[in-house]
Amino acid sequence: MGTPDWIKHYLDRIGVSDPAPPTRETLFRLHRAHLFAVPFENLDIHVPRPIVLRPEALREKIIDRRRGGFCFEQNGLFHDVLSGLGFRVRRVEANVYSAERKDFGIPMNHMALIVGLEEGDVLADVGFGASFIDPLPLDSTEVQEQDAGLFRLEVVGQDPALVGGAVAGENAAHTLFHCRELGAPDMHVAYRFYDRAHELNDYDAACHYMQTSPETHFTQKRLCSQWTPSGRSTLTDRKWIQTDWTGRRVEVDVPDDSEFEERLESEFGIRL
Repeated sequence: MGTPDWIKHYLDRIGVSDPAPPTRETLFRLHRAHLFAVPFENLDIHVPRPIVLRPEALREKIIDRRRGGFCFEQNGLFHDVLSGLGFRVRRVEANVYSAERKDFGIPMNHMALIVGLEEGDVLADVGFGASFIDPLPLDSTEVQEQDAGLFRLEVVGQDPALVGGAVAGENAAHTLFHCRELGAPDMHVAYRFYDRAHELNDYDAACHYMQTSPETHFTQKRLCSQWTPSGRSTLTDRKWIQTDWTGRRVEVDVPDDSEFEERLESEFGIRL
């Protein structure tokens, strides 16, 4: 049985010429290629256009229309790609930490992936913006340095008796993901995640909340951001931001919607 056509189209979308065996090398190549080809963006929320977590909708948006998306969309699609290429991969619940509110928000507010490799399980995540570019081994709690910053995993509680229910509880065994992303001054907790497999529709309620609630940053302003050979490029409602690999940041004002749309098309190839 050959590679499905939609996966071939996806590989073309991210600039990978041929699928390869489900190895560590292949995963790292796909993870990196995705992050450099598919922007993290919330533009549909401001059209508004509902974001629907169904495989065909994710393929049509990201592959056919060459758009990006936020975590549920990007990791939702990446899960299906990896699974279709023979990887052992599972969607897991993650909760993003808010330093302002000092909490992890609603359950299931982020989707991350755990991929089983011959060398051991790794955390994969192509839907968290300016984060790690190469997957992180779960068996290491050491600080891992990448071009994109410093990253560390910290296991909190390992008693399996604490894990139960469809959604993990506060006291369930979990892992904290710490990062010092490109240009950030300090390492901080980014999110926690639970090693418990979920179906795509388990994220429906959180996806609806994240795209509709005035309490989320996704509804506050438009955002489109992507890794580039020189670092990271980010477009918001009123700012064009470029951050190089040293962390140096240059901001240019975007005075109106006309310039926003021009930059969106010229820099990211997106026309709404």
